[in-house]
Amino acid sequence: MLESSYTPLEGRGATSRSVTTTTASSLDSSSATLIAPAQPTIWRDVLLEYKQRKAAAVAGPAVAPGAPPMPFVPGARNWLPLGPSVVMDGQTVGNQPVAGRVSRLAVAPGGAVVYAASANGGVFRSADGGTTWRSMMDRFDLDPTNFATASLVCGAIAVDPTDSNRVYVGTGEGDTLQLFRSRVTGALPAYRGLGVIRTDDGGANWIVESSSPDLAGEAFFALAIDPGNRENVVGATTVGLYRRVPQSGGQFQWKQVRTGVHASIVAASSGGATRFFSAQWGQGPSPSAVVHSDDGGATWATTGTNFPTNNVGRIALAVQPDKPNLLYAFVTTSSGSLQGVYRLDGVTQAWKPVSAVPNVLPGGQGAYDLSIVVDPADANLIYLGGDRMDAPPWGGSIWRCGIQASGSAYKVSKSASIGTHAHADIHVICHTPGDPNELWCGCDGGVFLNRDPKGTGEFVSQNNGLACLCSNFIAQHPTDPNVLFSGLQDNGTARTASGPIWTHVSGGDGGYCLINWNKPSQVLVYMNGVVYRSTTGGTSHAGWTPVWSFGWATMTQPIVGVPYNPSSPASADLVAVGAGQLVYLSNNFASNWLSPITLPGGAPAGDAFALAFASANRLFIGTTRGQVFRADRSGNAWQITRLDNTPAAPLGVLGLITDVAVDWADASSGSIYVAFGGLGDRRRVWHFNGTRWEARSGTDGTGLLDVEHNALAVDQIAPNNVYVGADVGVWHSPDGGLNWNPLENGLPDAPVFDLQIHPTQRLLRAATHGRGIYEISLQ
Repeated sequence: MLESSYTPLEGRGATSRSVTTTTASSLDSSSATLIAPAQPTIWRDVLLEYKQRKAAAVAGPAVAPGAPPMPFVPGARNWLPLGPSVVMDGQTVGNQPVAGRVSRLAVAPGGAVVYAASANGGVFRSADGGTTWRSMMDRFDLDPTNFATASLVCGAIAVDPTDSNRVYVGTGEGDTLQLFRSRVTGALPAYRGLGVIRTDDGGANWIVESSSPDLAGEAFFALAIDPGNRENVVGATTVGLYRRVPQSGGQFQWKQVRTGVHASIVAASSGGATRFFSAQWGQGPSPSAVVHSDDGGATWATTGTNFPTNNVGRIALAVQPDKPNLLYAFVTTSSGSLQGVYRLDGVTQAWKPVSAVPNVLPGGQGAYDLSIVVDPADANLIYLGGDRMDAPPWGGSIWRCGIQASGSAYKVSKSASIGTHAHADIHVICHTPGDPNELWCGCDGGVFLNRDPKGTGEFVSQNNGLACLCSNFIAQHPTDPNVLFSGLQDNGTARTASGPIWTHVSGGDGGYCLINWNKPSQVLVYMNGVVYRSTTGGTSHAGWTPVWSFGWATMTQPIVGVPYNPSSPASADLVAVGAGQLVYLSNNFASNWLSPITLPGGAPAGDAFALAFASANRLFIGTTRGQVFRADRSGNAWQITRLDNTPAAPLGVLGLITDVAVDWADASSGSIYVAFGGLGDRRRVWHFNGTRWEARSGTDGTGLLDVEHNALAVDQIAPNNVYVGADVGVWHSPDGGLNWNPLENGLPDAPVFDLQIHPTQRLLRAATHGRGIYEISLQ
């Protein structure tokens, strides 16, 4: 499965390991180099080791079983959240507040208790109908064998209709299944899960439920609870349908009852009998299809006749909870565009097409955004959720459709777009149980609620406290530590001048951002292949000018400036931007651009993915294929030297170089550290002393984990202190990388994409992809 694969991290000169042949590597889509397989249990194994290491490193009192949540360790240095707890002025019609990507929602009867399953930030709970939210997965847990709270990647959630405190969560995000093909370098990251977790107390404690075959390393699309038996639950996953089956001793296990990717599961009950429906998402020669079960999910049969077979991709299903003989299917093409909507009136009857369906998927992202729901009081009224509206500011694509008979089929008699006040990319729409006047939406911008979906109601933001923003990179004001920018997945770039409430200032998918440390009114941000410049401090949407558009080689292309140096204020105007095999430079903070540096070697060298200035005259470059270069300025020219293949001792692995950091202990500015993504080797951080490469990833018991490491920071004041941000944790070495320990007090277990030390304050900042920005004092 693609979710269980990474781009390979290979030893230089080693015999290549066996690799899968399903798709080209994201490092070079035109290459025959393919994605390397990983063990399905990689996340479970790594997280177990991580929890043990984390527990051993913690200084502070032990936490007794059953103790209340502890976000940090009293008396110790702790990470503190900087937000965004919400982003104001978001990219919707009406500029509503936004949060991060929410994959699924579970609403309890009455609508007061709501659970939001975020893509990379865990589960949030609201007890006041979405007015405020609280994270339910940040408990600091010293038990190294219980790592359920570490699985913050959510793909499905379901709440027991008879007990709002009992919740099931399917970890791993199914919606990013197809995006995994180009993860990190070409698309937003996609992460896997640990299987199913359950809470019986509203999220205070979580229990891991076992599965067979093991669901570790896979992902969920949906969960459905049997209305007649709350212990019977069926999950739609990337490796089939799984049913919760009782075991001896009162335990339960999730058993696979069908293979193949299943992207939807719903249940309806009448007369004491429950019927489950599921949709299989055909992959390769296996066709997409709809199946049903009348025995609690044990056995399955094809549902209806005449279901379309030509150009059918992902399918989403909808049913009223008390009508097991009426089913709707929302169908995409194999490329993710709208294929159609179909209706079935009885499991032995023929599917009938619904004509005049509005184009809910103008962006063709049905593999990522697809949802349908039936009005609980009117079987002839449905709502469709897709990607975006086809006009700025690209609001959410949610349509209300009245259905009526049309000859031997059906048609949409009247439709209306009702989602523009929500954010784009709709992952779920659902009603408060039994209430046709409360329609919820979970999307790339968080949670929204429409209290009059059948009339003139608009979706209203419900994002206060839903701190699940997927931060990519940060920029810091040189003297005022309160001023921060962050590029956010599908939420543009946000800024704060103080506190956890941030303001949206630029659109699209936010990437790198940079503040001119000598003239802080000048700010650069990267968005969807273009660099924008503000000369007014970047305080609002106004005043941004596009200053660079030289190709979009990677999802977030690096923008870097010269390190803070008040003795040389002119150097603050020097900027570098990576674009494929080119690195563009500007001497006037992007007012205009010099002739680019061309990396030698062409495509085999990879794309520039990591940049770091040592000074105004020296720039280091790391690529997606493991090559490292030094660029030295002589007059107006830059001379390029390749470093990774130095004959004395070359860099020992090949793969995605995610970050480069200057070793400030070397007064000649010739030494650096590099970090690697990929999978397959624990030697994640390497040091170059100007002549030789040496692994600086620790040893057994004091070393780094075999997961992607995304960011590096070296303390200029105490340069033996090196920090690295990984998919699992932030790690600290006090001795230049010889030994490492997790630096985790109070930091959520979300992937860390950026690490920066404030240039005038002793603060380390981390951008987490799922829980916003955190800082810890280095004093």
